Amino acid sequence: MRKKRFVLLTGNRGFFGQTREAWVSMDVGKMVRAFEREGLKPEVMPFHAVVNGAVSVRDAVVFYTFSQKPNRRQYIIDAIRFLDDGTNFIVPRYDLLLCHENKGYQELFKRRLGVESLAASYFSSADDLSGYPVEFPVVLKSADTSNGKGVFLVRDEAELMRRIRGLERQSLGTRLDLFRRKHLRRKKRYPAYPDYDNRTDYVQYREYALKERNFILQEYVPDLTWDWRVQAMAGKYYVIRRRTFKNDFRASGTKLHEFSREADPALLDFADGIFRKMDAPFLSMDIGARGRGYCLFEFQALHFGVNSVINSPGYHSRDGSAWRFTETRSEIETEIATGLVRYLDGLGPDPG
Repeated sequence: MRKKRFVLLTGNRGFFGQTREAWVSMDVGKMVRAFEREGLKPEVMPFHAVVNGAVSVRDAVVFYTFSQKPNRRQYIIDAIRFLDDGTNFIVPRYDLLLCHENKGYQELFKRRLGVESLAASYFSSADDLSGYPVEFPVVLKSADTSNGKGVFLVRDEAELMRRIRGLERQSLGTRLDLFRRKHLRRKKRYPAYPDYDNRTDYVQYREYALKERNFILQEYVPDLTWDWRVQAMAGKYYVIRRRTFKNDFRASGTKLHEFSREADPALLDFADGIFRKMDAPFLSMDIGARGRGYCLFEFQALHFGVNSVINSPGYHSRDGSAWRFTETRSEIETEIATGLVRYLDGLGPDPG
């Protein structure tokens, strides 16, 4: 891989997310210098240069940023799909790009890889639920939210329907348009469509016009007061424990974090197994305890929160069949660069 071109794709004005918040860029200059210390010479270029043919990228390792802005998210997805032409090595791979902030595709991708975790189903509307038994209580998740937003513990069918309707709240313009079509339209006729009927057309249009939200129904794990954010950086594992609020099952978004030098070896083994199946240099995993084992709630392979790395007193790594903790303070730009190099080199020896 070191013999290939190395292309670093950024957003506008050299943006490479993220650091403190989703809108705050890493220092690309620091990243470049760290890559150069590892013997790589990145060609830094913006997505638009690739999309519009100002540069040609073939036979290259392509490492790229992401954005949570809807239009730029789609732009990046389009660009990476274009570059995924069989000549380039895309990091992280296209499937992991589709998993970003998309809990639905995460479930599909886990199934493809044989990642056994919580039972989950993926739907595009409440109508899809017909014929699928739901075991309550169940966790309802909007497919495209983060930090605990759009996540609910649902105890019966009536509450489930109410929560789904809440996710699909309609705009005032849509509600006014539907009222007009239902009550104020004059009767119409279409000679080419003799069966046309205003009422039938209204019902069909309403189904077409109403905003829907993709959602997940995920198995509920009772009595959780903690979960773990495990950040894998190509052989290094940073662990924080996240506490839930009182009378709440969600730890994501609470910011009640504990950084510890201790971690259950079984937790690290579980995280390591998931990481290796995903085939990525970096993986942010939300993990919970279930019975005597662990389960994976969600994951991200890019544009993840970095507090688990920069605020941790150190990281865990394998030492033969055991785990050891290395006390250190980490800089995200350096960890990104050195982690990617370890990944391209086949993970190499355990980092020390």
